Amino acid sequence: MKTEVAYMKMNNFVNMSKRVLFTIGLPLIIYLALGILRPDIYFKWSTFVMLFTQSISYAVVGWSMVFGMSVGLFDFSVGSRVILAGLVGIHMALYFGVVGFILGIIVSSLVMAAFTGGAYAFFKIPSIITGFAALLIFESMATIYQKQFSVIVDDNIKVFGTSPGIYMIGLLSFISVYLIFNNTKFGYQIKAIGGNENIARSMGINGMKLKVMTYIVGCAFLAIAAMIKVGYTGTMLGVTSMQSMNQCFTPMMGVMIGLYLTSCNPIIGVFIGQFAITVVSSGLVALGIESRLQNVVVGVFLLLFIGLKTNGEKLFSKDKMHKKAIE
Repeated sequence: MKTEVAYMKMNNFVNMSKRVLFTIGLPLIIYLALGILRPDIYFKWSTFVMLFTQSISYAVVGWSMVFGMSVGLFDFSVGSRVILAGLVGIHMALYFGVVGFILGIIVSSLVMAAFTGGAYAFFKIPSIITGFAALLIFESMATIYQKQFSVIVDDNIKVFGTSPGIYMIGLLSFISVYLIFNNTKFGYQIKAIGGNENIARSMGINGMKLKVMTYIVGCAFLAIAAMIKVGYTGTMLGVTSMQSMNQCFTPMMGVMIGLYLTSCNPIIGVFIGQFAITVVSSGLVALGIESRLQNVVVGVFLLLFIGLKTNGEKLFSKDKMHKKAIE
């Protein structure tokens, strides 16, 4: 009996070790490969800290998107919402200081989330179309709005994007999103809808209401991302011509990787995926690859990763069956 218990414990330890190694293996392999190519850059502690810090901002945006993407929603307006919320926070900070900065970002983020989610529910159109429409509206508003005041913040606002503030905010964000996604009724219902919406509806779950709630819950983390971004850069500038999608596409790729990383919880996977994407992007810059080709390389990397994760088991099972047939 003792032997069986010891064997089970050892087996659990081995399985857990495999999961941990596979989870951290993706960014670790990429980082080591870049370190071999550019040891003068990537084998410095300051470089690792810089990449880790950059990943926090994108990861928080990714955590805001993980709720919607888990139920099949793709919202490309998140970048424009971060920009506009940041501008509102900066404007309010001119009159009410740090409190105005925080409240301005939270309230504006909530209003924009309610508008986007409400439009999706009212018009019953695909989330991608709703997101693009909201993106154009919020980009235009941000571009006009920023002309009314100075967009440079004081040092007391920069604490949100510098050490140790950014690490504390990142950790609190991770704990919050982890608990919401894994230990609440809302999180369980998201997984049910994402697994099979028809079955979830037969169990009494209101699919549309839940999807709208993903916009509302996600906006809290978008507000945090806006605070971090303003604190990190010291400013916020509006953009046009859908340029805010650059702030959406990178976190979205991190979420995709996180949802496909079966070796760990999706919330942890989002950060791992985001760190991997950040390392790849910085590596392309360090290697002198033209900026226009960087998105191509990152896109190919994403396709290969998801393709292998989706079809890997089928390929390996066929290979094993082929070997057995030969034997």
